[in-house]
Amino acid sequence: MIDIHSHLIYGVDDGPSTIDESLRMVEAAAKQDVKVIIATPHFQENIFENDKLVDNFYELVYKTSDYGVDLKMGYEVFINPFIPDILKGKKSLTLNESRYMLLEMPFDDIPIYSYETIYKLQLERIIPIIAHPERNRTFLKNFDTFTSFIERGCLVQLDAASIVGVYGKSVKNFAKKLIKSNMAQFVASDAHFARDYTNWYKKAYQKVRKWAGEEYADKLFYRNSKFILDNIEESIFEMI
Repeated sequence: MIDIHSHLIYGVDDGPSTIDESLRMVEAAAKQDVKVIIATPHFQENIFENDKLVDNFYELVYKTSDYGVDLKMGYEVFINPFIPDILKGKKSLTLNESRYMLLEMPFDDIPIYSYETIYKLQLERIIPIIAHPERNRTFLKNFDTFTSFIERGCLVQLDAASIVGVYGKSVKNFAKKLIKSNMAQFVASDAHFARDYTNWYKKAYQKVRKWAGEEYADKLFYRNSKFILDNIEESIFEMI
């Protein structure tokens, strides 16, 4: 399996605070058959900024070299209207330096500049992936608002914890609806602790396989993520 969303770099955001905790996360992921993890620390200016991020990442890569898990670098980028300008300054915010960017929305609303920001990213040939839309209250209340992002070419990443019901019945049902309708392209751990892999990741795969079959489950947990690792541009229709 390939996990495209994980907060495993210690000391940089709301994930692990020590390298030992990070090591436990990688070890737990390995036990769940995860072979590649894209580390995605939060990127939100003036809130999550840490000069040690790159150093901590490479220290983790070095200390997990015999774990059987390949670590890559990326970000979970909190949507704001200045992201396109930041990219023009040559700061890579994409997943594994591909053209795929993991975008996070606020949990309680949709900013008015969202459509314009996504359009500007696409002008830069960036493919937006909306992180855990099933946890957004606006999307839960108004499905048309959610589909408007699909219509604008955004891809969808669901959290494993949502699928197994950690965030409640309404979130689980929304995730199930997207899966059974072939409207999601990725399932990821969004892990902050080792238990996020141990308790939820494999269970989520089994749940998706039950809902939509093994072939689609494999796409969500592995095959679609290969497009990111190989930096191959695939449309939403080619990923379903």
